[in-house]
Amino acid sequence: MRAIRAIASGMIIELVRKKDFYVLFIFLAVLMLFLSSQQFFQIEGISRYIRDFGYTMVMLFSFIIAVTFAAKQVPSEIESRTVYPLLAKPLGRHTVILGKFCGAAAVSIVSFSIFFGVYFFFYEASGGGGAVLLWQAFLFGVLFLGLVSALVVFLSTFLTMSANVTLSLLLYVVILGFSEQLRELVLYSKGLISLAWGVLYYLLPHFDFYDLRIRITHEWDPLAGWVVMSVMVYTLVYCYALLYFAGIIFRRKKL
Repeated sequence: MRAIRAIASGMIIELVRKKDFYVLFIFLAVLMLFLSSQQFFQIEGISRYIRDFGYTMVMLFSFIIAVTFAAKQVPSEIESRTVYPLLAKPLGRHTVILGKFCGAAAVSIVSFSIFFGVYFFFYEASGGGGAVLLWQAFLFGVLFLGLVSALVVFLSTFLTMSANVTLSLLLYVVILGFSEQLRELVLYSKGLISLAWGVLYYLLPHFDFYDLRIRITHEWDPLAGWVVMSVMVYTLVYCYALLYFAGIIFRRKKL
C-alpha cells in the first residue's frame, strides 16, 4: 500500500509541475466568464449555454488530463528504464499497474474537482438549481475518470503513448457521439453480424453512462438511487477487469 501511495503521489507532484493543468484551468475560467458576461447583457437562453457548454468542457478537459498522464506512465518507465528500480524493491508488476492507475485517477480527479468548482460557481451565478443532480454529476465525473484511467493504463501495457492517446480519444468521440447508432446496429442487424456488433457494443466502455449534460442543462429530476448504484457497480467491475488483465499483460511483457 505504501508503494502504491508513493507512485500515486509522484504523479500528483508531476501534475503540479506541468503547465497543462494551468492552461486548461485558465481557459475554462475565461470561457465561463465570457459566457456569464453575455448573461449580464440578458442574451436569451445563455444560462443554458453556461450549463451545457461548461459541463462539456469540464468533462473534456478532465478526460484530456487523465489520458495524457495515464498513457505515458508505463511506456516512459520502460523507455527510461526507471521501471527496473521499481521492480527491484521488490514490487510485483500488478502493484506497479495498480500504483499507476491510482496515480492517474488521483491526478484526473483532483483536476476535475477544481474544474468542477469553477463550473459550480458560474452555474450558481446563472441561477441554476438542482443541487442533488449536480452532486450526482460530480460523482459520475469521478467514476468516469476512474474508468478512463483504468482503460488507458490497460492500453499502455501494449500500445505506445501516441497510439494510446489516439485510440482513447477516438473511443471518447465514437461512444459519446454515436452510441445510439451502435445500439441500433445491434438491434437491427441479423445473424453473425448482429452477434459481432453485440459483443463489440457490450465490451466497449460506455462513457455515455456518465454524461448528465442534458439533465443538468434542462434541470431534470435527479437520477434514481438504483441507477446511481448500477453505474457504480458497472464502473468497479469494469475497472477491476481492466486492471487484472493489464497486470497479466505487464507480467508477461519482456523488459
